[in-house]
Amino acid sequence: MNVLFVLYHDFTSNSASHVQNLANELAKLGADCAVCVPSNVPSIDVLGGEKRFQALLYEDVLKGKLRFADGRGPDVTHAWTPREVVRRFLEAAKLPGKLVVHLEDNEQHLLARAMERKWKDLVREPMTTLDQVVPMHLAHPLRFPELMRRADAATVIVDKLRELASPEKPVEEVWCSADESLFAPVPVNYAMRRELGIADDRKVIVYPGNVHASNASEVRSLYTAVALLNREGASVTLVRAGRDFAPYLEQDGVWVKPFVKDLGMVEHKRMPQVLAMADLFVQPGKPGEFNDYRFPSKMPEFLALGRPVVLPRSNIALEMKHGVDAYVVPEANATHITTAVLEILRDDALAARLAAGSRRFFEDRLSWKQGARKLEKLYASLLDANAAA
Repeated sequence: MNVLFVLYHDFTSNSASHVQNLANELAKLGADCAVCVPSNVPSIDVLGGEKRFQALLYEDVLKGKLRFADGRGPDVTHAWTPREVVRRFLEAAKLPGKLVVHLEDNEQHLLARAMERKWKDLVREPMTTLDQVVPMHLAHPLRFPELMRRADAATVIVDKLRELASPEKPVEEVWCSADESLFAPVPVNYAMRRELGIADDRKVIVYPGNVHASNASEVRSLYTAVALLNREGASVTLVRAGRDFAPYLEQDGVWVKPFVKDLGMVEHKRMPQVLAMADLFVQPGKPGEFNDYRFPSKMPEFLALGRPVVLPRSNIALEMKHGVDAYVVPEANATHITTAVLEILRDDALAARLAAGSRRFFEDRLSWKQGARKLEKLYASLLDANAAA
């Protein structure tokens, strides 16, 4: 079976590690895999780990340079999100075989927030107008549903996203995981802490993630919580990794800067060492049209390290037991984050229970092997149906 994954960005995107690990596991099951990106193939070096697939550009595929071992084209093309850059490539490439589209965000919400419009108003705009104004990194209000109807099947990162898929087509839920060769329980990385000037007696929260219009207020809540924790006498430092695509701190964050170490963009292969600095992890946010439709890609990596995790009752937390697998709050705003972190820091037994529970949840529920087997079964069903027709 030949499988082509189509990524919406280069290999520095969060989704790239998902595709890499699924492609690797599919290769172990006998599939021949390729991954194409719109630009910057050398960025694959940031991922680390093994790569049992060929990597190439959209342009290479369009020029006929995609070659699987058997000399044929793809049996299945798996489009990683329906965003315009991917959709336009698919339209130009006219690839043979079956088409599967992966959903990992509430694309309607992301576009509406980015364009500061209501979705119901956007879908009333003329196609020609939308073609000119919808960014390539987001989904087109009218062409996105068309793509979902044209696809032979969909995969979703959380079940809630079935709402955005075509009801008459097969849909498979595939959770993300983490590369266990990179992310595993390790002692606190005090050496890297010291390089950043963080004293050994301080507690550290590590938050790796970009800031954009849809999560700016959530990230602000985390920064506010860190300031409140220090005001309450808890010596806590936030280590942040990621890029900023939207403003999120008033007054340039001068009120919290003494308690923050900003690393900027960090290559994924370095992330295990960065995450190992943490005493605990926090995923800010609240249930709603953004978080209910996503599965934070950093979450499996948090859990794999076996540290206490604080998160809102949304997406993956709906499958977790509060006080056992994680510290689950109704909404991970500044107040709830502060209360949760203080309780964990003051209760060693709770911290140990949450640390063990997070790793246990990872081992029991999160596996790239499970995801790859689901994909193999889905692909095979589509190809078998085609053969029987």
